[in-house]
Amino acid sequence: MHILFVTHYALPHPGGIEFVIDQLGRRMSARGCTVTVIASRAGFRANPNGDGPVTVIRVPALNVLEKYGIPYPLFHPFGLAAALRRTLPTVDVVHLHGLLYQSGALAAWISRRQGTPVVLTEHVGLVPYANPIVTAIERAAIATVGRLVARHCNRIAVLNGRIAREMARLAHPGTPVEVIVNGVDTALFAPAPPGERERLRAKWGLMRPTALFVGRLVPKKGLEIAAAGVPPGADLLVCGRGTPPGDLPPNARLLGELPQAALAELYRAADVFVLPSEGEGFPLAVQEALASGLPVVISDTPANREFLGEDASVFVERTPGAVRAAICALLDDPARRAALGEAGRRLALAAFDWDYTTARYLDLYRAAGGP
Repeated sequence: MHILFVTHYALPHPGGIEFVIDQLGRRMSARGCTVTVIASRAGFRANPNGDGPVTVIRVPALNVLEKYGIPYPLFHPFGLAAALRRTLPTVDVVHLHGLLYQSGALAAWISRRQGTPVVLTEHVGLVPYANPIVTAIERAAIATVGRLVARHCNRIAVLNGRIAREMARLAHPGTPVEVIVNGVDTALFAPAPPGERERLRAKWGLMRPTALFVGRLVPKKGLEIAAAGVPPGADLLVCGRGTPPGDLPPNARLLGELPQAALAELYRAADVFVLPSEGEGFPLAVQEALASGLPVVISDTPANREFLGEDASVFVERTPGAVRAAICALLDDPARRAALGEAGRRLALAAFDWDYTTARYLDLYRAAGGP
């Protein structure tokens, strides 16, 4: 089976969707599939080792909007059309990642005209911005371009029930909409074996109780809430791309964007994970923490409760006081931390492993009309 992923960005441009595409592509290639990606050139740096088993076609694009917090590259129209014309005749199924990007809209239209099955994964749905004008533009785009793209899809996958309801209103009646969460590498992200946690804490200089925040440093992730919520007697490690939206307190340490292996070490070394975010599907960082056996403190949202129960996580309001109370309670109760970590690990193995996610997508391609 030849699968074409169509998206806005691809690695090494950092981001959750970029990582998901890379992981799916590698695992589908390992199962004998041919995988091609069409994305913008934004963030591209030549890698002497190439793109691994996946072929990435990078189209010239202007990326001026990203510096304003809007991840929307403006593709060169002729370059995009040429890349699609060269590639689409050879593929068995087209998998769009994101509802509103130029690349996905054009690929959906051409693919349906030539009879190629189209699958869409909508990762986030409507994301309210601080600027109401930007949010209004997004709503209008979803109601027009988004509706057009959704109605050209044979099957739609989403990360949670909220996005499923949004997509059902846009797609043709009867178009199947299925919830498929992103996966996690449960071999890399795993609890520390005996003795390793102490070694890792020494390596990373963790001398006090430690909370870990992993995510892009944008307002919706809630870094300011997390930083204000960590008690003075504990430290906060902040891992992610970008500039903090405000000043961090003295007990916070900014580590920037780290490779996966380093993140895995921090998940094993920390005492608690905190991510009071909003407007998300189901964050990969939460899944990584769960797989690592690290207790998680997360926002009390329908999306989070759709996948997690109170046996595997601590739900909080998005306020510093609620975050602080939850962290303090966990730091004072090692048995509770251990129970949450064990339940989270069991859940990750059962429902969030990448092999499970990959198999579900391959089934979805066949249901859409692929070979």
